[in-house]
Amino acid sequence: MEMNKVVEILKGTGGILENDHFVGASGLHFDTYVNKDFLYPHTGEVSKVCRMFAEKCRDKNIEVVVGPALGGIILSQWTAYYLSDICGREILGVYTEKNVDGEQVFTRGYEKYVKGKNVLVVEDIITTGGSILKTIKAVQNAQGNIVAATAMINKNKNLDKSIFGVPFEALAELYVDIYTAEDCPLCKKGVPINTTVGHGKKFLEKR
Repeated sequence: MEMNKVVEILKGTGGILENDHFVGASGLHFDTYVNKDFLYPHTGEVSKVCRMFAEKCRDKNIEVVVGPALGGIILSQWTAYYLSDICGREILGVYTEKNVDGEQVFTRGYEKYVKGKNVLVVEDIITTGGSILKTIKAVQNAQGNIVAATAMINKNKNLDKSIFGVPFEALAELYVDIYTAEDCPLCKKGVPINTTVGHGKKFLEKR
């Protein structure tokens, strides 16, 4: 039920685009794009998703919620708000940012809110798992205790969850076949790359 609800919310906001040719931030190609940017303007719908995060993790004694910028800022704030409401105590929401080396790190002194605390890591979309893994490492480097990691949607049916080293579960699974540029059947068929949504424009500029 929860899984269907998340997909329903995304479809209702135009956040699931199908039957096209997209390029993700990782450079991988696929025909279905989950666009969380279409979800985020709809605060009521975002709050419903984050309430689901909070309900799923209500019994984990969480003290801080962490998400990677940019989208993870919104998710961490709303999830912390609902966890605070459910648990009857303040639960903080902070975020990591990408540095010049492409790693996720705490800035603004936020690491002090994480050190020695029980942490929930939240992410929007899992394609390769690279972004959430970097966020997990940032929390561990700040000496936070990660009790769970979660995402709104896991797109990768071959995802090895053990790579995270912490308990992980997505609210919904929406498996999408992903390809390298060299093996992409859409490229081989000459299907134009979408340059409006995703990272198709950057991909074409680099070719």
